[in-house]
Amino acid sequence: MSGAFFAPDLYLNTDSCGSILVTIGVIMTKKNTNDFTDDLISALNKEHGSKIAYNLAHDTSPTHVNRWISTGSRLLDYIIANRNDGGLPEGRIVEIFGPPSIGKSHIAIQIARSTQQMGGIVVYIDTENATSVENLALLGVDITKRFVYVDTHCTEEVLSIAESTIMKAKAMDKNVPITIVWDSVAASSPKAELVGDYDKESIGLQARAISKGMRKITGVIANQNVLFICLNQIRTKVGVMYGDPTTTPGGKAIPFHSSVRIKLGAGQQIQDKNKNVIGIHVSAKTIKNKVSAPFRDCKFEIHFGIGIKEHEQIFDVLRKHGKELIDGKEVCIAGSGTWKSLMVTDAKTGEVLVEKKFYKTEFDQILKDPEYSAYTDALLERAMVKKMSNPNEINIDPESYEEVRAVALDLEEDLILPEE
Repeated sequence: MSGAFFAPDLYLNTDSCGSILVTIGVIMTKKNTNDFTDDLISALNKEHGSKIAYNLAHDTSPTHVNRWISTGSRLLDYIIANRNDGGLPEGRIVEIFGPPSIGKSHIAIQIARSTQQMGGIVVYIDTENATSVENLALLGVDITKRFVYVDTHCTEEVLSIAESTIMKAKAMDKNVPITIVWDSVAASSPKAELVGDYDKESIGLQARAISKGMRKITGVIANQNVLFICLNQIRTKVGVMYGDPTTTPGGKAIPFHSSVRIKLGAGQQIQDKNKNVIGIHVSAKTIKNKVSAPFRDCKFEIHFGIGIKEHEQIFDVLRKHGKELIDGKEVCIAGSGTWKSLMVTDAKTGEVLVEKKFYKTEFDQILKDPEYSAYTDALLERAMVKKMSNPNEINIDPESYEEVRAVALDLEEDLILPEE
């Protein structure tokens, strides 16, 4: 007897021999699980009258990073974004802090230049009244267009100006990159402190003002894809007997709301042949990073009036990384003596395809030369792009108050919104 009958989710087929072949088949209904998710998203957006719910697989949400703005340092871009075209993420708050005269404003100017090169607009809020027009020009910032300088010293005004600037600029061109630099948090004062007497108590005013402003402006920054950079100083905590006693002023709100926090450290001075100081060595460490793995560090040089130089530091990274197989070729940077070398060989035949000798100080020319840059760029990407799950990349200094606090805030931030 042959025949067939259907059930909602079971199909039975009997053949002429009497054997029964049972095939489980799911009859696709009009709405499966994915459709239910889409309907839920649609209902939420309709109920609220605006786009608030997203399917991250195919929707572009405020948490997606559409563009990355370079810091001027390739190594710093890599440790922040963990990608070859990285930098600082649009739509996020970034805090850069360190001791005085370490290069915070210099890096901010480099970021401003990168924003302009992308066709964007820079709003520089200078509460320190320390910006040099000549230095901006030397470092490649065009102050004649796409650059707005704001002079204010009030914390509430800084946040209010930032919010209104974002809305007005995006109303004119919603796709234009916008970078807002607050230089600096430590030099700003709440309104009550500015209009009050010197002997009037003002403990906690700055922290409360920043906390309130950050809660309000964070959503605007994310929805409008704006990069908001807060430059901050370090202060010494009273009563810390062991470890690093330094912390940042302004309370916990900025560390809490920041997606990336970069800690700068001082190194040796750079001198020319006449013993004139022409720059400084700088170390940078990401003590908080929501777009990549945190607690990675790098080193580079800041040359006054010129910018960031890091070819020698890149050479050290590539030499330490060793040989790498790239597109069937073995690429290697080596050299422990005066002469250094770039060697490219065929992985199958062993034939030497490229052999370039150079001095370490000349490595910047190798990086720029089209004949060799493809190899060095690919090798640098292999050396700097790390897997998020690699525990060996975690580098936390237990003696540093700020680094330990960064870990503590990461654990708390889903539960507690800072008020001070």
